[in-house]
Amino acid sequence: MLLHIITTADWAAAQSAGSIPPAEGEEFVHCSDRGVVHVTAGKFFPGQSGLLLLVVDPKLLGVPVRWEAVADSPLWFPHVYGPIPVAAVTEVHEFPSERDGSFVLPEAVAVL
Repeated sequence: MLLHIITTADWAAAQSAGSIPPAEGEEFVHCSDRGVVHVTAGKFFPGQSGLLLLVVDPKLLGVPVRWEAVADSPLWFPHVYGPIPVAAVTEVHEFPSERDGSFVLPEAVAVL
């Protein structure tokens, strides 16, 4: 299971297009796993509202997934080298920030 953080607007666009493309200038789509998604959210989306957490089945991607280290971090993250088909998204959860701007993994995802 991979997790991808996305805005509601970008998810609507992805549903219309049929996939989530890599960000402009990137060759992969950034993802996380349960253990680090709150770190990702806190670093790149602190206090932001209107976020969703997508559960992605890597077996349905049809493109490579590579676990890679990132600069200045001991953590490894899954990078999807190509677009994520909407059909590979098995669950969609609201991902609100806490009052202090941090994030907590939704309970429904924590038990997967």
